Amino acid sequence: MIRDYSKYLKNSGLIIGTSIAVAVLLVALLTFPSKKNQLDFIEEEIKKVQEHQKILTEKEKELEKLATEKDWEEVDKDSNK
Repeated sequence: MIRDYSKYLKNSGLIIGTSIAVAVLLVALLTFPSKKNQLDFIEEEIKKVQEHQKILTEKEKELEKLATEKDWEEVDKDSNK
């Protein structure tokens, strides 16, 4: 009787463990985008940035350039510490 119960517990543990593993894999497959979706997303972001650049005036472009330079100077300072 104890051996039967032991086998039952072992089988139940395998079933539960396998079910959890399958569930985790299923969630991972459904939530992570494929390479094609990542590429489409990046291309859309590039188009947005390009359109944003077209709209900017010369003064705005100059201010954006200065802000970017300042950000890189801060990164350089932080990396030299």
